Amino acid sequence: MEYNFHHIHLRCQDLEATVTYYEKMFDGTVTERVEARGMPIVRMKVGGENIFLSPKFGDAEVEPTTGNPRWGAYQLAFTVADLDAAVEELQTKGAELEDLKPNGLPLAFFKGPDNVQIELIGE
Repeated sequence: MEYNFHHIHLRCQDLEATVTYYEKMFDGTVTERVEARGMPIVRMKVGGENIFLSPKFGDAEVEPTTGNPRWGAYQLAFTVADLDAAVEELQTKGAELEDLKPNGLPLAFFKGPDNVQIELIGE
């Protein structure tokens, strides 16, 4: 199975200040503003790469992994040609599936190390 990098998603304490920072410091460009599962997401191009930014989800608390609050990267996403085959392959290897095809979308979410979420996006 071939995996191709898609984006990194950063959880931000102050979403608009973070957008401004990437625009100012790295000539980042907002490419899209969307809402997914009730969460605002700002999609940007920074250094030619996709960076997605969002605040915490709903009333959820930011979870510590080392005793400190966890702001920053929480998700890595990969595109796959065959989502079902990739999900089966990862589960066979022991990966913990969190959500499959939410709202019928070609997505799968796995629990990764240190509570980093791994997202697969079917092409």
